[in-house]
Amino acid sequence: MTVPAERHTLGAVVTTDGRSRVRLPDGRRLDVWQGGDPHGIPVVFFHGTPGGRLQAALGDGAASRVGVRLVAFSRPGYGGSTDAPTTLTSVGRDAGWVADELGLDAFGVLGVSGGGPYAVATAAVLPHRVRVVGVVAGVGPLLELDPAVTDDLAVRAALAGDLDTAIAVQDAAMTQGAGGARGSLQASGTDAGSAGRATRAGTVRVGGFVSPEILEPWTASGRPGVPSYRGVSRDSLAFTAGWDVELRDVRAPVHLWYGDRDRTVGLEHGQWLHDHLPTSRLVVREGAGHLATLLAHWTDVLTDLARSGG
Repeated sequence: MTVPAERHTLGAVVTTDGRSRVRLPDGRRLDVWQGGDPHGIPVVFFHGTPGGRLQAALGDGAASRVGVRLVAFSRPGYGGSTDAPTTLTSVGRDAGWVADELGLDAFGVLGVSGGGPYAVATAAVLPHRVRVVGVVAGVGPLLELDPAVTDDLAVRAALAGDLDTAIAVQDAAMTQGAGGARGSLQASGTDAGSAGRATRAGTVRVGGFVSPEILEPWTASGRPGVPSYRGVSRDSLAFTAGWDVELRDVRAPVHLWYGDRDRTVGLEHGQWLHDHLPTSRLVVREGAGHLATLLAHWTDVLTDLARSGG
């Protein structure tokens, strides 16, 4: 797959090389991708861990068919997005700023795996703008689901407010292939979003689909083969060391999709969210593992979000 080159102005930044960026009010930049129906119902996509904006490209065709304008951005520490301290709340605010730059007043959100907490957080941070929430195999609050995560040094440092130490420990663990805090994923292994196995050649395999563009957003230079784990480390701590949002602030309808054979993010994550989000519905896909929960159901997922958020 080749992502077509884009040429348009976002936040006074014009690009012609397939990479678009928005400049945020605080001076940071975020890499952005847009696809689907440009006149459709807007849905902001939150990629997995590791991942990046181009994971959304896997849903481009489905979005076009069902009338969804699909927007995605790489979180801080991924690809060309400016690295910065990351919390669920901060990314929710970033989503609002991206929407502002694109002229989106109200929109839906969709988060997959490690992006799930950010989709929920955005709905809590921007309750008057988020019309519908979709979470596919999304990570739940690990402190609630498994208190033993506090055995991890990085998590303990984050809980104590020492984020510099937490990130340093997590980065070292990721670099050494240890995977960091319990519940985080190997940067060289299974992607919590929509990519699969990262190969030595810098490509990513998703079933029978191989594309270097899917790996590009979470490399340090924006080029395959130059790894950076900073975004992964920030994600892992953000959704492990306590959620900084109130779920009761989520007012939009929430759709939760989980596979009963998902060994990466188990069904208990979806059940916990369903129990704590009064506006939610939980769909359990029988026989589905982690990747299949979204990859085989892009059209169904986007259709439900369009109907609820239109």
